[in-house]
Amino acid sequence: MIDKLEWDSKFFGRKIGRLTKALPENVLVKRIRKAQKDNYSYLTFRFNLGKMSEIQILENHGFYLTDIGIVWERKIHHSPIHPFTSTSRGHSPSMIREATINDAPALKTMAKGLFTCSRFYNDPFFSKMQADKVYQAWVENSLKDRAVKVFVAGESGFITCKILSKTQGSIPLVGVAKKARGRGIGTNLTYKALKWFGENKIKTIMVRTQLNNIKAMDFYKGLGFRIKRLDVTMGRILNHDA
Repeated sequence: MIDKLEWDSKFFGRKIGRLTKALPENVLVKRIRKAQKDNYSYLTFRFNLGKMSEIQILENHGFYLTDIGIVWERKIHHSPIHPFTSTSRGHSPSMIREATINDAPALKTMAKGLFTCSRFYNDPFFSKMQADKVYQAWVENSLKDRAVKVFVAGESGFITCKILSKTQGSIPLVGVAKKARGRGIGTNLTYKALKWFGENKIKTIMVRTQLNNIKAMDFYKGLGFRIKRLDVTMGRILNHDA
């Protein structure tokens, strides 16, 4: 089955759909043909990495790899959170604050070009400018979403936190300005998020990185996250000019 991605379609001005599950090869062919008749420009499909044959079938029918993701998990035991990192030019806990919609312009500027390992930057269907705008919109929408908490460290970095259920939360975005890296800001922001999740009785935190982002993987491993699963995202261009 193909679901229309309403937000994506409106944002990019082209009809974008998502395959909802793995399909037998003969059914996949029919779904692609129907999507073409329904004027879809692009299809995406994310699935947990399992049988390599699933990737091969998709590749045989025009899909290409856009992203290999690693989903990390960390338990919160409601014990004292690890102390913040102190650096001469970093941000102390008191300087990390909850962001408001007034921070949107600064955070959108900061987000530009920070997430170049993501699928939007590595998929020929999207331009680099469009990829920048996706993350700028993501940050702004997070500030408007009551289900999301955003913390900011001056002009140096930000983190978004989302409660998924009574016991589970996620960190959708962590961004540190290039000029501010190596000062412990990402660590301080993450522990600020963990503290907030703990105060809200969340027991498990999820975060997703890309396989080609070695620094991010080392970062989360060092903060006590463990790999839960791997996933693959693939895309197919049906009509680039629609």
